[in-house]
Amino acid sequence: MARKTHSSPEQAQNAILDAAEKLMLEVGPAGLRISAVAKKAGMAHPNIIHHFGSRDGLINALAERVGQRATERISAAIKHATQAAPEDRVAAMTHVLDTAYPGDEGKAAVWLHLSGAKSSLKDNMELIVQLSHSFRQSMDVDANLDNTNRLVMLVTLALVGEVVSGQGIKGALGFGDDDNSRPHFRRWLTEILLNLSDEQLNTSLSDSR
Repeated sequence: MARKTHSSPEQAQNAILDAAEKLMLEVGPAGLRISAVAKKAGMAHPNIIHHFGSRDGLINALAERVGQRATERISAAIKHATQAAPEDRVAAMTHVLDTAYPGDEGKAAVWLHLSGAKSSLKDNMELIVQLSHSFRQSMDVDANLDNTNRLVMLVTLALVGEVVSGQGIKGALGFGDDDNSRPHFRRWLTEILLNLSDEQLNTSLSDSR
């Protein structure tokens, strides 16, 4: 295979990350070897090392990109939902859930996390909480920030769980694809969340985190 050339280090890094992500989705994270990524990207093995230092460096950079991409999508969707008319809130917030892990994005994020990849998870989650709280305040100016944190955690865990074993759990609970598809579940979850007030969310643990 002819070696590919790139006009800038950034282009080369993006080409390597593109190849690494495609390879990971084809063979799983265990198959994400420097030699395999180099072949996929049409580059020499030393080029990968030059840009990322090691396999761990490459995986961390890939996790950073996947996480940042998801955060940008989710942030834009929440901002749109905050501006939505009351009658459009369910659809707008369902879109937030839909945009979190489209296609194979969820699989990639979960695999990278389980591989021990390091990324700006804390910063990304703090931004999502901030935007989510602004959305909740657009409906209730006195919305509780701790409850927003918990709701973001609940939704995140639900979406990750859906990626990991959603089909199996759905089948075990007797739901078929027709009446309980992923869009159906996300809209149901959205309506539940939008109908929960801070008063309803209060528990004996509400004063502690």
